Amino acid sequence: MLILKWLATNWKDLVTAVQSVVTTVSVIVGGVWVYLKYIRQQEKYPNVEFSADLNLVGKQGDWWVVEIIAIIDNKGKAQHRMNDFAFELDGIYSGDPIETNERWRNQVDFRHSLAKGSFLPTDLEYFFIDPGVKSKYSFVVRVPVKTTFLILHCWFSYTGRKRAAHVAEKTVKVPEEY
Repeated sequence: MLILKWLATNWKDLVTAVQSVVTTVSVIVGGVWVYLKYIRQQEKYPNVEFSADLNLVGKQGDWWVVEIIAIIDNKGKAQHRMNDFAFELDGIYSGDPIETNERWRNQVDFRHSLAKGSFLPTDLEYFFIDPGVKSKYSFVVRVPVKTTFLILHCWFSYTGRKRAAHVAEKTVKVPEEY
């Protein structure tokens, strides 16, 4: 009976205290969820798979027509924005000595710069790829027929993230006969 009298006179205070405890617990649980999902698991960032390829389309006269291909697959849950989306294509000509270079950590030196460019048109600041989307970008160049080996370097930088980038490379032997 004493408890009922106390509840009757103090029920508003009790409800306010319970509400305060529930609010505090909700904020803590929400904070832990945000930490685990977006900070620890990094779901706020795209989960990108990036690859590069070369397609030797054909030979005409003294040139190979070569398609440079970059493929980006956003497997994450966040939109992927990128800028500085570029490539370099280098080669070795027939008759060149096969040498290494310290600049490439003693890997083979592809001494001839054949093409440099950007997949990003000059009138755009960045590309974006939504979650679950796979995009293919290509750039067509010409390569001298005296080229025997090609190495392609592709890269992009994340928009708004300093020093965050991806690199993809591909090395191929140019066919001797076509």
